[in-house]
Amino acid sequence: MLLEEQLKERAKRTDAEGAIAQFILDKGVELRQWSSRQIAARVYAAPSTVVRLCQKLGYSGYSDFREDWVRQQEYLADRWHTLDANRPFGPEDSSFVVGQKLGALYCEMVQDTLRLLDARTLDQAVNYCRQAGVIYLCSGGVQVDLAEGFVDKMAKIGCTVVLSSHVDRMLFYACNCSPRDCFILISYSGETSSIARVAEKLAQRQVRTITITAWGSNTLSEMFSCNLYMSARERLANNLGSFGAHLTALYLLDVLYAGVFNQNYDQNLQRKARDSELVERDRHSDNPLLQD
Repeated sequence: MLLEEQLKERAKRTDAEGAIAQFILDKGVELRQWSSRQIAARVYAAPSTVVRLCQKLGYSGYSDFREDWVRQQEYLADRWHTLDANRPFGPEDSSFVVGQKLGALYCEMVQDTLRLLDARTLDQAVNYCRQAGVIYLCSGGVQVDLAEGFVDKMAKIGCTVVLSSHVDRMLFYACNCSPRDCFILISYSGETSSIARVAEKLAQRQVRTITITAWGSNTLSEMFSCNLYMSARERLANNLGSFGAHLTALYLLDVLYAGVFNQNYDQNLQRKARDSELVERDRHSDNPLLQD
């Protein structure tokens, strides 16, 4: 859940914390110019009340809350593009126009996700995958099918990825996997209860874990430090097809694969070419654009 949504709930209260929450909402990105003492003086509260509110929201104090708040506000100010991600086309559009709009939406969603990528976190995720004996990929719904491509690509460069649509089975893996292994947990909301159970066991055993969730605070991202974020422009259910959630999860998995591939580029290229010649020898095409 975004900080803005949490503060809106707090602002409904009539106590000092409600007044502080409303003040922060009103200031938006301009909060960077305000100290906790200044806020307290403006709403006639104690500075400790400001700090206490920040702690209830999961922060150690006001400074780190303010930093995260300003970052979220800057993202929200820049996130709305040409198309509504939940209603990218309408009944008046022809099939060709629908195709044009979806193409534009895909470009926007990938760009949005790209802006959320943190270089150090991505390096950490790539290293987790490189060093793992086995990579376990835990997801649900249609994203399991999308992840099959990641499993296939990683197999071609000698990396073992275990994928299952049975999240209960993933819980057994979480209980018994080697400390050398790593998990990738995919949940757009970051609140899927069955995946959260797996996450709790992984956190308890300190297994290296990568989460892929929509940007903003959620259960999964708060449990681990290696978090890759998808664009958060789509609602959970009230949309026309979860186009962005599916595309951006696929994009982040491809980024992970490419990062692993690139760490040993020449060897992986030779391995892929050698094995593909054996496995795909019956594939051919008369189209010169497709020929090797």
